Amino acid sequence: MTAPVVREARADEHAEVGRVTQTGFDAGPYGVATDPDRVALLHDAAGRARDGALLVALGADGRIVGTASVLRPGTTYARNAADDEAELRLLTVLPEGRGRGVGALLVTEAVRHARSWGMRALVLDTGPTNPALRLYVRLGFVRVPERETTHVRGLGTLRFYSFPLVTPHGSDHRADAGDSSQDGR
Repeated sequence: MTAPVVREARADEHAEVGRVTQTGFDAGPYGVATDPDRVALLHDAAGRARDGALLVALGADGRIVGTASVLRPGTTYARNAADDEAELRLLTVLPEGRGRGVGALLVTEAVRHARSWGMRALVLDTGPTNPALRLYVRLGFVRVPERETTHVRGLGTLRFYSFPLVTPHGSDHRADAGDSSQDGR
């Protein structure tokens, strides 16, 4: 089987990325999104691309099977990133792409983008029962409880994680997709 290809989304793919984002999240642990603001966020691929890098993973047939947004601090959709941090949001993989390392490839590419922007860390928050937590920890993200301030009704307080891009000695901290048998959902 051919490994998925991860790259930035093209403008002509934004509508499809929005559909994939909603479909992936609807099939995830928290169910179908019904809040109009959440649905708008899931579909605003163009806005997420404008705020940083909109990543897509392509399956062997060339179709988009996953997506993630890497956001610059201070932009519309970044909600937690400090001035020297990039933020990972809306990582999702379609059900048919799960279990193939797609999530890990998207996260690894997100780390590469954040590092290329000169950021100190890549941060994210997620629901407390999201199966992707295992992926984040496996790839080197560290929980930061003191930054857990976002509460979502019906979900609870979101967990906050940080991936250091530079060690205390100034060298790069590397994210490695590692075992591609897991996909990050």
